[in-house]
Amino acid sequence: MNFGTKSPGWRGHMKMSSNKHRLHPLGILLTAIKVIKDLALPLLAFMASQVLRQALSSWTITLAVALVLAILVMVALSWYRFTYSTEEGVLLVEHGVLVRNKIVIPRERIQSVDFNQGLLQRLFGLVSVQVETAGGKKPEVVLTAVTRREALELRQMLMPSAVAVEHDPQAEPGLHKNLSVGYLLLFGVTSGSGLGVVLAVSSGLWATLDDIGLETKVIEYYQWFVEHGSTVALVAFLLVFIWLLAVLGMVLKYGGFRLTRTGDRIQMVYGLLHRRQVSLPVRRIQALRLSEGLLRQPWGLVTLQVESAGYGPKSAEKALLWPLIRQKDLPRFLQEFLPEFKSEEKRNVPNGTVGGMSPIYGLIGEVPLRQLPPGTRIRYVMRALLPSAPIAALLIVWLYHIGFAYPLLPLSLPLVFMVMGLWNHRDAGWGLRGNMLSIRYRVFSRTKVIVPRRCVQSLTISHTPFQHRAGLATFNLDLASEASFGLLHISASDGIELAGWLESQHQTHQASIRKHF
Repeated sequence: MNFGTKSPGWRGHMKMSSNKHRLHPLGILLTAIKVIKDLALPLLAFMASQVLRQALSSWTITLAVALVLAILVMVALSWYRFTYSTEEGVLLVEHGVLVRNKIVIPRERIQSVDFNQGLLQRLFGLVSVQVETAGGKKPEVVLTAVTRREALELRQMLMPSAVAVEHDPQAEPGLHKNLSVGYLLLFGVTSGSGLGVVLAVSSGLWATLDDIGLETKVIEYYQWFVEHGSTVALVAFLLVFIWLLAVLGMVLKYGGFRLTRTGDRIQMVYGLLHRRQVSLPVRRIQALRLSEGLLRQPWGLVTLQVESAGYGPKSAEKALLWPLIRQKDLPRFLQEFLPEFKSEEKRNVPNGTVGGMSPIYGLIGEVPLRQLPPGTRIRYVMRALLPSAPIAALLIVWLYHIGFAYPLLPLSLPLVFMVMGLWNHRDAGWGLRGNMLSIRYRVFSRTKVIVPRRCVQSLTISHTPFQHRAGLATFNLDLASEASFGLLHISASDGIELAGWLESQHQTHQASIRKHF
């Protein structure tokens, strides 16, 4: 037996007499679709190869049909053996066909109870419930098909302080904000995430074509197009296709985005086909991440994300707080939804204060940045340039080998990396304002991270012999969400200031303890 978490009364809870619930029968279909989808590509490739080799027989078809039937039978048995129940704030889940597993999760260990809705689930008025525990890197329990009323009752029993929100937007209490259609389209148009999707699909398709013997034909078609058409037109067509695919994907994924703040919880609901709902306790938010893509930066557009403790290193979409907002509107937006990220510093204010000290509050997100020392520019350029030189040399040799018309084209690669190194240095910086630390860096997109001092788990200041000789250092800080941020080549004196800034929190905490006792 496998227990998610054991509490002092877990043996008694295993014998609880509350009614056990099964998932909706649609769960059989949903699970079967997922399993068959995972097996569809290799199964289709195998069948296609048998057809092309003229080796398809009745035994092959019978084996494939038997495999699909076996999957359906196992899925049906898994659905029948899957039960869940609650009693006194404890969630008990039992599952397994051959090996029986039991998971016991006390209410105090539950971090969030989130809802998702796929297209079939929305048609039948069902939701998928994901139960996550503190520190978990994936959901401890997933109930794939539950009625909306049962899901709301389950969340209310497991998280009484959570917002019992219906999927109807009119039923949502608290402060809320909807993403307009214009910003949604702009978010898709300026997104570069479609490139990764297309490359992943293309690589999988190419491997499949190679398995069934059609890769050579594709190369012949490409060569014919180059000889009788225009390579520039082909590249332009592919770029437009990738762009349109990215726009469509973003619209479907984040359509109907709605942000709600009720009490101490933030909730995001989004998705046109697959409706997702993510709920975060504000106290778990460790940092704000402001991302400016290459296409968004000239227009002053920012994507806002959060780092949250208790969710583990997950995909970016899990941390998305707001898809797109203008820089000038950011302070007001954060003041409404995350006033906890207000910078506070104490200055000498003689009138009406005790000891001449008074807290001064700064605008949220407005932390002035310090640039890196000017002499470190060449270090950033060389760090970006050195890895590109051997890559360019290997590409030139390969292009000569295949007889490409412009084999020296990769010589432009080091120049591109050199420009990226200059950009990285220009945009890198850090700053302190009261209890807030701000870090800005660039890889491809420019990112600014704002971290409250209380959320810093550890701060490391290090230096190599070359940095030590130049009076430079590297700093890196870790958060409870397992995220880490830092900068290369700050001055050694700045490193000392950063360490002192973090130590001041510990001294303040010790002083408050002594005062209390």
